[in-house]
Amino acid sequence: MREINNYDSQSGFVSLFTTLFFMLLITVITISFIQITTTEQQQALDNDLSSSALASAQSGIEDGKRAILKYYSLTSSSDKATYYSLMTSPGSDSCTSITGSQIGTDLGIASSGNVVNNSQINQSYSCLTVDLDSPDYLSQSSANVSQIIPLKAVGGEFQQIRVSWHLVSSTVGTDGDGIPSGYAAGPLLYPVIGSTNVSPGWSALGYPAYLRVQLFGYPNSGAYTRSDLAARSRTILLVPGQTGADANTAIDLAAADPNPGSFSSSSTGINPYTVKCEASPEDNLGSYACSALLQIPSGSTYASSANNYYLRITPIYGQTHFRVAMVNSSTEVSFDQVQPIIDATGRADDVYRRLQARVLVNPLTLYPEYALETANNICKNMSVSSETKDYVANNCP
Repeated sequence: MREINNYDSQSGFVSLFTTLFFMLLITVITISFIQITTTEQQQALDNDLSSSALASAQSGIEDGKRAILKYYSLTSSSDKATYYSLMTSPGSDSCTSITGSQIGTDLGIASSGNVVNNSQINQSYSCLTVDLDSPDYLSQSSANVSQIIPLKAVGGEFQQIRVSWHLVSSTVGTDGDGIPSGYAAGPLLYPVIGSTNVSPGWSALGYPAYLRVQLFGYPNSGAYTRSDLAARSRTILLVPGQTGADANTAIDLAAADPNPGSFSSSSTGINPYTVKCEASPEDNLGSYACSALLQIPSGSTYASSANNYYLRITPIYGQTHFRVAMVNSSTEVSFDQVQPIIDATGRADDVYRRLQARVLVNPLTLYPEYALETANNICKNMSVSSETKDYVANNCP
């Protein structure tokens, strides 16, 4: 009779179990490695397609700029009217209002928006629109750097100007001004900055900038004098505060300083004007913390339809993003060819990227901020002599 060895049977079972375990482990590792590799390849492909789609959208933005330049170079009134209709009418929202019209033909733009002249690559901008009129004016400026904005309304009529500033964002930079750390308690009670906190700077500490807003105008017909310019000039310093006028309470610029060069004690409205800003701006990322509604002087003499107005905005103490809108009978009206909007959607295979850009038409730049500025007295001496002994340095009293 044959005797069965239990030890050999148990040893064989353990070896079989060990082999199966390692085979299963290697299979799991292999499958995981393949899955990771496939995911990385897909991510790399998506990133490549996304970059290609972004490049396509940027190509569309450049063609939009070409269309705007072409519009302003036209001398034929009928051609200009055709271009204007395609860029401002409700039809301008159509993706083919540029590529599928006379504009695209004149500029040699393919109706498909193909950017490489090879349909097999499947890279193009699938939608391109241009609007010469913008609903508002958006920009940003550093501390003590002014911007001058033409106040040209579609229809020519407006009575008020809405100025909003300090774009609320999670970080401070090109995307916004951060979440405000505090506001002024009153027009002459500024946010508290301890001696140890001075070096980071006003904006880095999260305080909204003060805003100096100046209105300049002149009659749009007939001759005008220096006094006419002075009569239409107003300056107001807006303080981001906890109290004061809210976003819907009009501030009458007729009471502001009529002569920004003097600030005499007899003038009214020369003190900083507190604007009530959002109490909890952190709840509304992407909005503006502070907003003021400015009323232009009333009367037919100062009506917007009878004058050409410009707005000069200067942030004080810190940088800021800002928005300007014109209001006619309680309704915001569009800017007339001041900051055209180009909207382009780029495509690469099945990936899409969309860009929107604003361009300035004949921007008012290179204006000096001031002729001379100092925190102390100014002494200017000039002497002309042929004798060396007559030249004395630092001879001011």
